[in-house]
Amino acid sequence: MIQLKDINWFYGVLALFVVALPFSEALISIAGVLLLLVSFWSRENGSVAKRFSQNKSLLFFSSIYLVYLIGSFFSTDSKWAFYDLQKNIAYLIIPLAFINGCSINLRQLYKLLKLFVGAVSVSALITVVNFYLQDELSVLKAQEFGFIHHIRFSFQVVFAMVIISVFLYRHWSMFKRGLKLAAISLLISLLLFLVWHQSFTGLLTFMGTAIVGLFIVIAEMKSRLVRLLASASVVLILLIPFGYIYYAVDRFYTVDLVDPAELDSLTAQGNPYWHDLDNQQLENGHYVGLYWSEQEMQEAWDARARLKYGEKDVNGYEVKYTLVRYLTSKNLRKDAAGVTSLSKKDIENIEAGVSNYLLAKRGLSLYPRVYISIWELDTYFKTGYADHKSLAQRMEYTKAALTIIKDHFWLGVGTGNWKEAYHTAYLENKAQMDPDRFADAHNQYLNYMVKFGLIGCLWILFAIAYPVIWTGTYRNPLFLLFLISMAIANFGDSNFETHVGSSFFAFFYCLFIRGLKDEQ
Repeated sequence: MIQLKDINWFYGVLALFVVALPFSEALISIAGVLLLLVSFWSRENGSVAKRFSQNKSLLFFSSIYLVYLIGSFFSTDSKWAFYDLQKNIAYLIIPLAFINGCSINLRQLYKLLKLFVGAVSVSALITVVNFYLQDELSVLKAQEFGFIHHIRFSFQVVFAMVIISVFLYRHWSMFKRGLKLAAISLLISLLLFLVWHQSFTGLLTFMGTAIVGLFIVIAEMKSRLVRLLASASVVLILLIPFGYIYYAVDRFYTVDLVDPAELDSLTAQGNPYWHDLDNQQLENGHYVGLYWSEQEMQEAWDARARLKYGEKDVNGYEVKYTLVRYLTSKNLRKDAAGVTSLSKKDIENIEAGVSNYLLAKRGLSLYPRVYISIWELDTYFKTGYADHKSLAQRMEYTKAALTIIKDHFWLGVGTGNWKEAYHTAYLENKAQMDPDRFADAHNQYLNYMVKFGLIGCLWILFAIAYPVIWTGTYRNPLFLLFLISMAIANFGDSNFETHVGSSFFAFFYCLFIRGLKDEQ
């Protein structure tokens, strides 16, 4: 009869953790605490001191939390200092659990990786199904569907793709034909999901990781044909996105030629038009400021729509602003005739906050996200206004971070003090944003510099890199690509300081260090 002590509870909680990652922040927290508790229950023979001595590399990694702890002594805001310590507790709990818990062999590690791929795939499938069961009018809303934050989920998808790719590359001859087709199909499906999900951070992370992976293939393979194909793939990965962006920018800035002397002065109803020639904002190459007759536009809209002209749409903007942009996107004038030309579907789009008819797409198309990004930057550079514009806000976040770093280069502002430091920087920079939109830099490296300065930032990076070099686990391409993907993803957000991001990284980092080291 199997006794409780004979069950590998530690491995069971590891499995729970990988399943929780793409589904639930709460379950991740529960799994993390269970992992630490079970590690004491199921630890192998030997003293605690011996366990720590055998796993010094993970102690090094856990020193990341020590940096936050030391930084909290310099904090003048205990609320945000505690918030930082709580949010980054994964760097303490997870390494301690792996230090104290049972050893992980390579076979168990690979089983956990396969389980993770399955969990991510199921989460992605549910996200897609859930979106299409709703009445959302634009694929831009796809990021709002899912179980965890879309950026954190995007790099989980990328890592799942890395796992599939490395398994196929390393064990191609061992896979049966049906399994090969299934793996390749899943790989393509996850890539299409990234495109559908509209995550630039995920796509850029995928591109960078794929290029590094292909260079590994080029370095390892002796076949000239394979190396040529890998080299061609690198070129395509670089050229296709840049070519597409060039096409989108060129399309955006193919604008109407306007001669002020030839602009009509009256509407079809005989009312005067107002032309704001100083307004350089564009929608699909048409100027927003031309051909306004607001009274006609309002009366015609209120006669047709459920949501009135001065009311706010689902995005919090007054309908009139969404209406003006939408009419311009269809090259319709802002008058009664223009509003009358709108279809019932157009009316529904505007009431739903869709500001351009090109954005009302529910299918597999990256253009809506690319268009929005170009529009945001165009508006920001012309007006300086960054509110509710993702890329524009990120630029203001970066400027604020650099302002703080300039004054606190070596040691930073300390744990918890970043909130007030950023607020002061935004005021100093005269950022045209609502204070509610003030936030930290969406870049992990800048955030480390803000909080801990160059010294603290370098120590954290050293605490991550040194154990990998010390244990020689960098030789495993799967672990190496995992690290590369996270290094790239951190340019797009402060992932290591989010609950899901820190848990994801700390878990797989420790899993690889223990699992690969014990096999050497």
